[in-house]
Amino acid sequence: MSTKANNINEAPVLTKNRASSFNRKGLLQKIGIPHHEHWPWWLLVAPFWPFWIWYGIRLRCATWFTVVNPGIEDGGFMGESKKAIQGIIPLDVQPKTFYISEDEPYEVIKPQIDLAYPYIAKPDIGGRGRKIAIIKNEEGLDNYNATVGEDYMLQDMVNSPLELGIFFAKIPNEPKGYVTSITSKGFLQVTGNGASTISQLMSVDERAQAHIDRVASFMDLNKIPEAQEIVLLEQIGNHSLGTKFINESHRINDTLHEVFSDIVSRIDGFYYGRFDLRVTNWDDLFEGKNISILELNGLTSDVTHIFDPNYRLRDVFKTNYKHIRIAYNIAKQNLKAGVRPTPLLELARKTFAALKLM
Repeated sequence: MSTKANNINEAPVLTKNRASSFNRKGLLQKIGIPHHEHWPWWLLVAPFWPFWIWYGIRLRCATWFTVVNPGIEDGGFMGESKKAIQGIIPLDVQPKTFYISEDEPYEVIKPQIDLAYPYIAKPDIGGRGRKIAIIKNEEGLDNYNATVGEDYMLQDMVNSPLELGIFFAKIPNEPKGYVTSITSKGFLQVTGNGASTISQLMSVDERAQAHIDRVASFMDLNKIPEAQEIVLLEQIGNHSLGTKFINESHRINDTLHEVFSDIVSRIDGFYYGRFDLRVTNWDDLFEGKNISILELNGLTSDVTHIFDPNYRLRDVFKTNYKHIRIAYNIAKQNLKAGVRPTPLLELARKTFAALKLM
């Protein structure tokens, strides 16, 4: 599926998502090359680096992209603080969150934590799901604190069944923006047959087999599930943890543009990026109800529907190019408005520091 827009202010025209009952096998997969959802992150963006350079020449600004989201450090290029970003999201659409600094005495901070187990822990500077964990009890928190080695955040575990990635863009000074992508998350799971163990079921599942050792560290894989029993293997919706990304962009409509334009109108300095959220159901999403924003990602966030196993590689490059063009047009307006870009040497220093954490 590909998306098209005649100009920057129009919502993309979308074709309906192909059936996802099977994974599409393209030419590359037939000759043994993995589907692009499993490629290193840089491999899908490297072909567009010349465009980033060319746009810098046109705008006479090497770090033009850092002004795309003035409300986020460096526009959300790399190494931005989750704490700072959560600070600009309206409280009524985010779960309760608690921050712990590496510089503060843990014994002093710990009694102040007012979250109920289980909850999610993740480093303040994230990326590709690194160091995300479910904290089930006090021992788990103590162990996480002892090993994380950096500032981190604790967040209520939202149990709403539908987890989505929604990409949004808005041109500065325009009254409304639009949603360009919706991705739902299929958590890692297997279905019982009444005879095989969980381990055996995972071993014959293309997506689950790579996670057997990891899941065995916290789950008994010798159990035999009943026929048609669904066994949830991972509660965190991250691609690195086996989550399947499902293209839902055929659901985009004017109502959804309105819902997220309203949310973004209350977020200062945000024009381009992805909301990771949970919601009770699709009806509530379109009514703007019961939405919990887990994270807001800026400039370099993925348009995650491209990782649907049925999405074609050529459409990946079309989609990524379209979004770089959108970012360029936003940056052009913000530069004209006087937004100051991050100096090149400062950005290089921050980028190298962020890469060391990955």
